[in-house]
Amino acid sequence: MLVNGQSSETISVQDRGLLYGDGVFETILCEGGRPVLLAGHSQRLENGCKRLNLPRQDLPTILSDIRQVAGDDDCIVKVIITRGAGARGYKYSQNNNSTRIVYRDEIANFPIEYYTQGIQLTQCEHKLAENGALSGIKHLNRLDQVLARNEWDDEYQEGVMLDNRGNVVEGTMSNIFIEKNQQWITPKLDHAGVAGVMRQWIMRNSYHADMECLEESISLSDLQTADALFVCNSVIGIWPVASFAGKDYSVSDATKIVMSHIHDNLSKFYLV
Repeated sequence: MLVNGQSSETISVQDRGLLYGDGVFETILCEGGRPVLLAGHSQRLENGCKRLNLPRQDLPTILSDIRQVAGDDDCIVKVIITRGAGARGYKYSQNNNSTRIVYRDEIANFPIEYYTQGIQLTQCEHKLAENGALSGIKHLNRLDQVLARNEWDDEYQEGVMLDNRGNVVEGTMSNIFIEKNQQWITPKLDHAGVAGVMRQWIMRNSYHADMECLEESISLSDLQTADALFVCNSVIGIWPVASFAGKDYSVSDATKIVMSHIHDNLSKFYLV
């Protein structure tokens, strides 16, 4: 673990990331020490810092930290930027020095069946807060996801989160795509949700399966009448959905094509 480039496992108890969730983060898959989809993560991190008015970060320095903690291994690297330590109260000083935390974790070994047969999906009762000023970025306030994920044990692999109007937004840790009428549709994220890096890549590359990809409002009935579903993020890739709300789904040919394209081209994604 590195804190501001130095080996450490501690930060100030006055750090605003700890006190208020005042910061952003990225969770990055590294293959052989090389960060996958780095450009997408860097762009979202930079956008998040800009939206929260955090000090601009030096991306080469962050990349150096990532390489140092990853070594030559397959691992997960988490990058956290907070506003740093400050005086008591919500108002921050423009003179605050940000805190940069970079650490590694092991890659989870998910069952192969999650990819070949699909996962069990449930609906979360807890609703996502709507805030257009924070939508899209990966800020440190994850209490909605914490509360939603703890509604079940291990009988499901992911949960669908809705906004207060009943629209489908995302999973607790993933983005959602439905396949319907030879199109992929993923929820709009203008009021809530995280604009995932893998989501972004799939939207740009949906043509590999001869599929148009749209951003639209999605309801629960849209999920239940879809031809196929999958969830995705930059660590797990794509998990097809095998069942949701009493309906069974098959892994569609279009989903298999995109999963294959991701697998075959992973080595090209290090700077994508």
